[in-house]
Amino acid sequence: MKKPLRAILRPIEPLSFDDLPLGGEWTTRRRTISDSEIALFAGISGDFSPLSIESGHGQARVAPPTLIVAVAVGLGTIDMPVPQVEEWEWLNWKFPKAVHAGDTIYARWTLTQKRPPVGGAPSSIVVWRVDVHTADGALCAEGEVGARVRRQAGARDRERPAEPAATSTGAAAAPRRRRRRRPAGANGPLPETAPIAAPAAPAVKQERSSGAPRRRRRRSRPAGSTSAAAHDGEAVASQVSAPEPPPSVAPAAKTPASPGGLSRVIRRLRRT
Repeated sequence: MKKPLRAILRPIEPLSFDDLPLGGEWTTRRRTISDSEIALFAGISGDFSPLSIESGHGQARVAPPTLIVAVAVGLGTIDMPVPQVEEWEWLNWKFPKAVHAGDTIYARWTLTQKRPPVGGAPSSIVVWRVDVHTADGALCAEGEVGARVRRQAGARDRERPAEPAATSTGAAAAPRRRRRRRPAGANGPLPETAPIAAPAAPAVKQERSSGAPRRRRRRSRPAGSTSAAAHDGEAVASQVSAPEPPPSVAPAAKTPASPGGLSRVIRRLRRT
């Protein structure tokens, strides 16, 4: 008693790009290519080439290469995860050995590439390596199958940059600027805030070098008399910026001695 098709086929649950395991390998079940399938495929595809519809003397009919690819894909949809494909791409197929009617074949699928998605793209590209073998293990077809597979909505949202919150008018809210307080009694616009400077280092008193000229202090001289030292002092004072010396104090006037005091002094000197 044959099993119903529902019991043979497993539930098909399409997987997203993020759920496909990189490096995964799946080996399909086997299928025998019959002579009637080759004739039906030639009629459906319109391939009436003598290489496909005619058989040699004493040899079975040769299956078209496109039929081998179609059977390999059909076996893959049953025994490997089915992705959410947006578009297919077939690459670099070779057929080193012919498949005749009555041969049994199976396919081995290997997920070799998962190209990183660009930004928040809704899909990305994956590539499978497909090897088709006969029952004795001989390689009869090989190639690559590429597909653009959809991604999970949650994964796209995580990679998408966050958009700034918009105001009721639709414009982005600008950062609020902090106003500076105006000092009491000040008029006019506020000055721009200057960067805080580091505290100034204490001034170091410079020592006078041994070779620097020393300023000479002026001496009070009678009017009309000048000397070379006075000229030198004035030259030095003009070169060295220093505060002016305090004005000289005039000597106190001598009080004239009284006649009686002078006579007493003369008598004392005579006694000695």
